[in-house]
Amino acid sequence: MKASQLSPGIFSSSIPQFPSHPCPNPTPPFISDLTDWQNRLFGYLVTLLGNVHDARDVLQETNLVMWRRMDTFTPGTDFGAWARKCAYFQAMAFLRDRKRGPSLLGEELIALIAEEEGQSHADENERKLALRDCLSGLSDEHRALVKRRYHDATPLGKLATDCGKSESAMKMTLLRIRELLHVCIDSKLKETAS
Repeated sequence: MKASQLSPGIFSSSIPQFPSHPCPNPTPPFISDLTDWQNRLFGYLVTLLGNVHDARDVLQETNLVMWRRMDTFTPGTDFGAWARKCAYFQAMAFLRDRKRGPSLLGEELIALIAEEEGQSHADENERKLALRDCLSGLSDEHRALVKRRYHDATPLGKLATDCGKSESAMKMTLLRIRELLHVCIDSKLKETAS
């Protein structure tokens, strides 16, 4: 039978009809955050589950849960913490529902790993806040150099030419700025810890 001989409704019953989403207009920041966090969530799930294939499956489930529950996320808060909590609960549900044999890691150990990962995320946030403070303490010229080189990915040669310096002089300038930032960040983190 040729495709032209098929009745138009023959396939309509086999196409799944998905219910409309309770939050039909996701915000661009939510979509951007969800996309940006895919690799980190995958790594987090591999850490929790110890298996790349299981982590992929659970990531898909986590994405569905986050999509369905996007209205529970408050814009402006820590998307990563929210996403990791969703991933954690999906990983725990996966382990409970799995029928293919014993888990390599017990639930208590997974909870401990998740807690450690959460602390790493908190440390990363503290470092970012310290970096932001330290960047604001740089001169306008140095802050502009850092932005152009590391945020805008301006090639070193172009940056040197634009500033009227040799490449080696520009490398040295950027090295000194990085050293200043490193010292400043370490100092701010020590202040926070005490």
